[in-house]
Amino acid sequence: MDSTVVKAFSLLELLAKSDEPLGVTDLAGRLDLGKSNVHRLLQTLVALNYVQKTDGAGYIATLRMWEFGSSIVSRIVLRDVAQPHMRRLSTLTKEAVHLSQYEHGEVIYLDKIESKEPVRAYTQLGGRAPAYCTATGKIIMAYLSETEIRQVYETVQKCTPNTVTDVDAFLAQCAEARHRRYALNTGEWRSDVIGLASPIADRSGAVVSAIGISAPAGRLGADDIERYAPELVDAGRDISRQLGCATELWERLGV
Repeated sequence: MDSTVVKAFSLLELLAKSDEPLGVTDLAGRLDLGKSNVHRLLQTLVALNYVQKTDGAGYIATLRMWEFGSSIVSRIVLRDVAQPHMRRLSTLTKEAVHLSQYEHGEVIYLDKIESKEPVRAYTQLGGRAPAYCTATGKIIMAYLSETEIRQVYETVQKCTPNTVTDVDAFLAQCAEARHRRYALNTGEWRSDVIGLASPIADRSGAVVSAIGISAPAGRLGADDIERYAPELVDAGRDISRQLGCATELWERLGV
């Protein structure tokens, strides 16, 4: 193990468990480290916002680790809530069903139920894809600010001939997606894959995730999309309600 990493985490854990600020001398004594070593570790942790210096000579742990922990817990809760709805959609469509979250212009696949068909639309659990050309990514981006969307489009790349690379055209698609509460991917990430996705909101009404269906282009036509879209939107609504999203907040997503 890397000794510096071990020392940094030991220091951080000690601060996190302490009811009061701890100074360099106290920390050095408890950890059996030199004061200069402790000081260097503290400066690094302060720079990374894991530790904060108090008005006195002491240091305290910040809420940064709590933020990460809360994010992990929320993902676990989200998967547990979404699973029954994903299974229902999988049974209905016999296609792949995804649960995704957005992060810095990409979507992360948090959970997946594989298609029952021998020919499938391949995605990897835990994998990432550009949000602007996947259905789950597009529906989450539809609820970002225009400024955030334009920032993503500063580095947009054309993945297939169908990728929407014009930001104004994408913004128009976002408005349409919000109105109907689902977005479409018409071969924009992979030419032979079609997808549709609906938003999932938390108790504040903020869109935090998306549930989507994807399939080979030859197996998911306009009639299929029209048939599955209401079921998909209902799944997004029901998951949102279980996460605490009130009906009036869900309704606002369609404005």
